[in-house]
Amino acid sequence: MFTGKAKHTVNKDGRLSIPSKMRDVIKKKYDPDDLFLILMPGNVVCLYPGREFETLTHRFENPQGASIADIMAIERICAEAEPCKLDGSGRIVIPPILIEAGGLGSEVLVVGARSHIEIWNEEHWNWNQSRNRSVLEGFKAWPVRQSQDAAQSPHSPQTVPTS
Repeated sequence: MFTGKAKHTVNKDGRLSIPSKMRDVIKKKYDPDDLFLILMPGNVVCLYPGREFETLTHRFENPQGASIADIMAIERICAEAEPCKLDGSGRIVIPPILIEAGGLGSEVLVVGARSHIEIWNEEHWNWNQSRNRSVLEGFKAWPVRQSQDAAQSPHSPQTVPTS
């Protein structure tokens, strides 16, 4: 499972070093020569191991269980998927079209997302996280509990009422 996040640099040739913890998952659990880069809705560039990419696309093989929007989304994802591989130095090459579409600069956040890796423009990541904060506040199982003083910090996670 891919977890964690790290800041990394995309060089002028589009090369991105995958964090060692995530690279180890690829090497131990998947085929490093069978990876796919895709642009997901929201303009997030994602790196999927081949097996996980197949799982993602197989969910839509039965069109009766999918909405028209689902079918259109998976068609777009498959049409724009770029095969890639991990090189000997643990890097991938992101094509210029995905760098542009994802709004990626030279500094990116590489984020583990269970079955895949997300590659974010850091400003977009921060905006997305602040937008999602209100959703998390309503999630009663969220395990964050804090004192009143800690909750005053602008860098503290949101608190969940204890009642």
